[in-house]
Amino acid sequence: MSGSMIEEVVKASPNRRKFLGTIGAAAAAVTAMGLADPRSAEAQSGPTNTEIAVLNFALNLEYLEAEFYTYGQYGYGIEQAGLKVSGVASNGNSPNGGLTTGGSKVTFSNSLVFTQAITAEIGVDERAHVTLLQSFLGSLAIAKPNINLNALGLGFGNQNEFLTLARIFEDIGVSAYAGAAYLLTTPIVIQTAARILATEAQHVGTLHTQIARLNIPSPVLDGADLVPPPTGPQNQYLSINPSNGLPALRSVAQVLNLAYGGAGKTSGAFFPNGINGAFAGTASGAPATSANLATQPAGFA
Repeated sequence: MSGSMIEEVVKASPNRRKFLGTIGAAAAAVTAMGLADPRSAEAQSGPTNTEIAVLNFALNLEYLEAEFYTYGQYGYGIEQAGLKVSGVASNGNSPNGGLTTGGSKVTFSNSLVFTQAITAEIGVDERAHVTLLQSFLGSLAIAKPNINLNALGLGFGNQNEFLTLARIFEDIGVSAYAGAAYLLTTPIVIQTAARILATEAQHVGTLHTQIARLNIPSPVLDGADLVPPPTGPQNQYLSINPSNGLPALRSVAQVLNLAYGGAGKTSGAFFPNGINGAFAGTASGAPATSANLATQPAGFA
């Protein structure tokens, strides 16, 4: 067949002029639909106020994770790595970016499960998440709050400590993104948050596997925490409820319970002055329970 398939079909059409008109109208309709794509319109109008609050809450956690992995790999923080840390601040946190304490470079002693290479890769992801959320939020993005990486008294003494704290951060991250998903309404925001959640879930999977393979005990965070062996059940390698194939959800208050080190607090532990953003000043709630592993936990749409 000479030429393109469309050219051949047009030539063979019994009413070539009418056919060309139809093709032109169809092309115009497709173009119009593309320009009127609601995802494009919503992306241009930006996230809703609720989504801004949720994304800034997530940015607090991404700052924490990015600082953790960057200090563990290099012995310095994300600002020294070239990331922006300034923004909107509250609770005594600096708009120029808060201070980070407690971090140091880790000596990775076992290459059996590629720990140093994988955690370095995770660090790249977490720094990218900080930049991505900042780009979505623009001038409304929060500054990095004050962070205490030594809140639990572990994390940087050796490779096992680093993996222990990494697992904690990543499981919290997965449950926080999943828990806030019902508050998102803008398609591009939903899609991007889902992709970040997928990334965090991959992080969790490899960290659980490493902890089980290296036989590292894991502290249980709350009733919704499914920890890998040797602490957890020997056949429970992933933080997924086997009865429904789903991970836990945690609300903002339940995430803050872990971030602040208990209920009824507005600061403490990993965030000495509290977080930045619309949820600054929100008190931490009671710990999550096994009910958070249900298919439709109460309090989540």
